[in-house]
Amino acid sequence: MIDVEATLRDYMAKSSSLSAAFGTRIYAGGYLPAGYEVKTGPAILFTLRGGSQDYTSKIFTTSIQMKMYAETESAARKAAQAVYEFWNDTQKRSIPYARLEDGTLPTLLSEPVSRWPYILAYFRICVHNA
Repeated sequence: MIDVEATLRDYMAKSSSLSAAFGTRIYAGGYLPAGYEVKTGPAILFTLRGGSQDYTSKIFTTSIQMKMYAETESAARKAAQAVYEFWNDTQKRSIPYARLEDGTLPTLLSEPVSRWPYILAYFRICVHNA
């Protein structure tokens, strides 16, 4: 079984459009790394929410939660737009299908303590299990 988060992180890290928007600040997991500050630039934090496998066990259909952090609400919206343009309707070699999940338009929120703005979005991403 593949590590879905590592696969997606590697895929995003190789993207020139996401590198331009986020640099190397693409993180998988539940929390931003210690020392990250929004003033250093926008970041993506994503985690696997769940999913299923197809009947062949060769494709995982995953639900991915993504948070796009930035210093301002406007910058967070711009960061989310870059992620949407990258993932929505994607069909690439190891990703047969990706799309914003139905009923989950990206939503502007803020962290309760730091007050950092972020956009919360959910994507349905199919990944080859090989």
